[in-house]
Amino acid sequence: MSIAVLDKAFSVLEVLARTGRELTLAELAEEGRLPKPTVHRILRSLRDLGYVEQTDRRGTYQLSERLKSLREYGRDETLRNKALPVMETLQRDFDETVNLGLLEGSFIRYVHVLETTQPLRWIVKPGARDQFHTTALGRVIVAHLADEARKRLVAKAAMSGTAAARKTLRAHLDRELTLTRERGWAIEEEETVAGVACVAISLGWMGEPLAALSVSVPVHRFPPARKKALIDAAIGLCRTPVTV
Repeated sequence: MSIAVLDKAFSVLEVLARTGRELTLAELAEEGRLPKPTVHRILRSLRDLGYVEQTDRRGTYQLSERLKSLREYGRDETLRNKALPVMETLQRDFDETVNLGLLEGSFIRYVHVLETTQPLRWIVKPGARDQFHTTALGRVIVAHLADEARKRLVAKAAMSGTAAARKTLRAHLDRELTLTRERGWAIEEEETVAGVACVAISLGWMGEPLAALSVSVPVHRFPPARKKALIDAAIGLCRTPVTV
């Protein structure tokens, strides 16, 4: 038995694929023979997940590169191919571990890792997952999501514990995500693994808003000057100014 909401979501995607052009909400509702409020909710979810893009000039919708990559090449392979030159540059210049992560629900899944040659290191294996809010990768991705998607993920991250603990965590995440969005990078220092710090940048500039890169560094190799150099280099690769 099919699930009604999935039927409707795929109807919307099929209309966009069949017409091959940007469509308004009204056009999508008419072509898909669905109520406008239903189509609007589906588009909002698809946009938050990165499968549909909404243009600024007319509010029209179109399929994203993420959906095209699923069809043509396979998600992970396409993402690795896009990110690998940047990953290799960072790994070569700093000889630290570089991670490629993808937001899936409220988790970050590690897609690819380039390991440091130095003996003291922390390596996470491709396929491993962490809650988004515990990682620099997750924070930098979620910080740049649409307001509704960001708020939903923050609320989900703060579902457990006492009321006071949930309120404190939500406030902390809101502050951290706002700061991350403003400066263009995220940092996590010994929050996930003792002795390890991570700096992350979003790959939204590559057309991959649900992906990010991070560099993992043992804290004893991460004095302020090296931290700034790494952040400057990472941000410079995506042509975004940085302040520390």
